[in-house]
Amino acid sequence: MTTFTVTIDFGSVVVDSSAIAARRLQTRRTKRATTERHINYMLKRTEPGQEKAGFYREQVPGLTRVATLSGAIRGIYWADSRCFVVAGSKLYELSSTYTATELGTLSTSSGFVDIAHGLLSLFIVDGPNGYVYDLAGGFARIDNEAFSGSDRVSFLDGKFQLVRPDTQQFYWTSGVDQADTYDALDFASAEGAPDKIVAHLVDHRELWFFGQSTTEVWSPYPTGDQVYARNNGAAIEVGCAAPMTPQKIDNTIYWMGYDKLGQGVVWMAGGSGGYTPQRISSQDLEDVVAKLEDISGAYAWTYQDAGQTFYCLQIPGLDTTWVYDAAVQKWHERADFAGGLLSRWRADVHAFAFGRHLCGDSTGNLYEIDPYEYTFDGDPIYREWTTPHQASPSLSRVFYDRLTLDATVGLTDSGEDPAIEMTYSNDGGETWSAWIPRSSGRIGEYGKRIKWDRLGSGRGRVFRFRTTDNCKLSIIGMNIKAKEGRS
Repeated sequence: MTTFTVTIDFGSVVVDSSAIAARRLQTRRTKRATTERHINYMLKRTEPGQEKAGFYREQVPGLTRVATLSGAIRGIYWADSRCFVVAGSKLYELSSTYTATELGTLSTSSGFVDIAHGLLSLFIVDGPNGYVYDLAGGFARIDNEAFSGSDRVSFLDGKFQLVRPDTQQFYWTSGVDQADTYDALDFASAEGAPDKIVAHLVDHRELWFFGQSTTEVWSPYPTGDQVYARNNGAAIEVGCAAPMTPQKIDNTIYWMGYDKLGQGVVWMAGGSGGYTPQRISSQDLEDVVAKLEDISGAYAWTYQDAGQTFYCLQIPGLDTTWVYDAAVQKWHERADFAGGLLSRWRADVHAFAFGRHLCGDSTGNLYEIDPYEYTFDGDPIYREWTTPHQASPSLSRVFYDRLTLDATVGLTDSGEDPAIEMTYSNDGGETWSAWIPRSSGRIGEYGKRIKWDRLGSGRGRVFRFRTTDNCKLSIIGMNIKAKEGRS
């Protein structure tokens, strides 16, 4: 037999062998497009100049509860130096110590809301209704015949913009920074294609109107009576499959698309005002979305932390939340874990307020996204990494002598001995071995080696690692010592 080693470091797979010509390990299609999967692990890029270049796997931040309100958290919004929360049917202002003060009552108690603000007022929409909160004090439901409702609201050049539901029309407020003043003639139609507008937002002082199968871009018109004009050079033949998925971050826009060819692809605008959409969804995500009959209820939110920007996509029917990390251009999954089952991550809405990332869930809880917390509000964080499929360079049977995991160890906050478990599959992830636990080191055991010996043989193998213990356990890489047998 010929001995060789396989090293997976920072996301790259190489074969190290003097006797066998090195080449990329084989990958194969399984139930998903690839076997590799990250649940509650995200990829982080190493800094330039470090000995090893590439990626390592770091656990996602935990959640620390800061307040509990009555009813589902439907929206959180930061207006300059003030934080507003809609929970159930109530609008609250949240202090820096997370004390909630009730400001008004909405006509609805469920479903997401959208919020925008000017210098004078806060504008809230829930679909059929609109509400204005005077930032100097005073809350009212908008009662104006020219107000037609809207799922989304934006603010640009002193006016609020809305979309008339189930039409091609958008309209705007007539007064400067006045959410409750309208003129029946203040509207325009996105008629470049015969589809209805389903969502809109403002980016780079432009209005993006997402239709069912196309997207148009409009800009403020500088002269004459016309308020907005269509940018005819920005016709985008991709629409929007889910009205609450368009979000902006990192100087561009992300959304879940729909066109005449199909749906479920996640797109990114060209960046810095570019109009050519770029596909960012992975084949894995598109595979799981393709099994769903209806994705119109999907929604998304974004945040930026520690140099990484995240597009968090919640899709009803999936048991995890898919998160795109724009810094590394990779997807990972986030999920709650209870009773041995995964469920979507509890964070539904987000705002960066008081210098902290706040999010809310369907039970009324508000959390801080905390990188130094290793639980979700006291609940264990299930972390899993499934490796790419591996085979010998010659596709012969491989006898696995030793697997060593390169990981941060000895960083638990407790006196317990945290464990990490490993299982493997010889058939591309169809069936798996029993889980084999190993210690990841008590506090201070920084030299702890995590290894598994005498792991049998196979013509190809996938490894999976998991842990739920309350500790920092980043995975840097993996080394396999193996022997090549007869083909």
